[in-house]
Amino acid sequence: MFEQNQAFVWNGKEKKLKIVNRLPVYDINELLGIERQKELLLSNTKAFIEGKEVNNVLLWGERGTGKTTLIRALLTYFKDSPLRMIQVLKSDILTIPYLYDLIYEYENFRFIIFIDDLSFNEDEQEFRDLKIVMDGGIEEIPENSVIYATSNRRHLMPSISNTDDELFPEDSIQERASLIERFGLRIGFYRFSEEQYLNVVKHYAKKAELILSDEELITRAHEWALVHGTSGRSAYQFVLSLQIF
Repeated sequence: MFEQNQAFVWNGKEKKLKIVNRLPVYDINELLGIERQKELLLSNTKAFIEGKEVNNVLLWGERGTGKTTLIRALLTYFKDSPLRMIQVLKSDILTIPYLYDLIYEYENFRFIIFIDDLSFNEDEQEFRDLKIVMDGGIEEIPENSVIYATSNRRHLMPSISNTDDELFPEDSIQERASLIERFGLRIGFYRFSEEQYLNVVKHYAKKAELILSDEELITRAHEWALVHGTSGRSAYQFVLSLQIF
């Protein structure tokens, strides 16, 4: 299974892997405006493939800035390597130790456990479960696995709004920080500047071979941004709209 396939989805209820037969193909060079973020993630991933000990990674920040796409693009970038990716839903976090049992048997491969759009509310038990999973408890974590996660929240949880009922409110702050610290590499993604946004628009417009003057393209891109924002996703969706309407 791992010889012939790159990506999988973990079914925590059945303790099984589903093969991803239709892999998205992303050219990492097409992801603009996030050069430093790409450099950090590629360096960590390359070292991991080479068998070195690396950090778990949290990609956090503005929506639509390329966090999830960047992780997906690793499959194309490292296509001819032992890298494999397994996506785990937040609801299946508690079953990851069973996934570890499977990964442990295939030491020739390097597994990224990918958790997308990770965040927690105050009363969610998965918050504490993930800390245990990432530490391994009394069970050793396979050295050929690492966790990559994305989140729109820097600290994975909303800010503490009311600590009046707590005798030691600083304990809640420490508990939140203890999960974040399990991600040794935390990469921030920020809202694009107007210049970055327009550069991405021009790139996609050129690729789509749109027949528009630069002046008209910029004017309409500004109008689009007033409603949709200035993210990379917004720029891509804007160019798609020009091809339809």
